[in-house]
Amino acid sequence: MKGRKMAVPATDTAIDVAYWFFNRAEKDGLYLETENMQYLLFLAQVHYAMAYNMEMLTPSLFVCNHSGFFEPNLKRIFAMGRPFMPPVKFPQKINAFLEGIWQKYGSLPLARLEKLIKNSSAFKNNCLEGTLNTIDFKSVVDSFIKAGKKNQQNNAFSDNRKKVMLSQNGPVVVSKWQPRKIDT
Repeated sequence: MKGRKMAVPATDTAIDVAYWFFNRAEKDGLYLETENMQYLLFLAQVHYAMAYNMEMLTPSLFVCNHSGFFEPNLKRIFAMGRPFMPPVKFPQKINAFLEGIWQKYGSLPLARLEKLIKNSSAFKNNCLEGTLNTIDFKSVVDSFIKAGKKNQQNNAFSDNRKKVMLSQNGPVVVSKWQPRKIDT
């Protein structure tokens, strides 16, 4: 396959990332519902593609229906509860990335995550009533990028925005540079 770039996901399976989220919730003393995990996994996949030039976090196929976006294999696996799996150790880059996703979305209740997903143009464009639709991931990511740019323009004069980015040491809060005034 000369000239074609092979897509290598950052993790081996979506279930490893799902367990990372379950373990992270336990660390905070929270119970993570399976639906929340699905939304977090989807948002992690989208944000990873946005941050790393359309690279995939997990080798997953997401589908959409009236419930939102989800990974159907994980839905089946977790239908009867959480099976035992030993924890997987991720590289620091992946841990830092997932920690950033957790900090942004992990404490949100299911209703708020569901509203966030279902109000997105990605959901509106992919949800076909009464069907289970395989999504075009690139178009979904592009719609989240457009929405992010629109939100940045709407909040251009807001001083209370906090932007989280990843450094080599993990997630950091960044802000607009404001030089100090010098008395003359």
